[in-house]
Amino acid sequence: MSNWIIWIGGAILALVVAAALIEAYLKRNTKRRLSDMRPDPEALKRRPWEPDGVTKVADIDKVHETNQKIEERSSRQSRQSL
Repeated sequence: MSNWIIWIGGAILALVVAAALIEAYLKRNTKRRLSDMRPDPEALKRRPWEPDGVTKVADIDKVHETNQKIEERSSRQSRQSL
């Protein structure tokens, strides 16, 4: 019974490796410029989750303060454990 499981597992592994090799072979000479991967500048100006499209700086500052407090606490705890 366990011999069949090994064969099935090996076959699945062989299929995954074959799929990766086929994908690498098909994409071997495709090159994309970095500028083609950038998002559209017009889409960046307007954020769909905010009605006016402007990020609230106070919200960012609040999150930054919270992260700083957590980081200070974590660094103190890690120094104490040494």
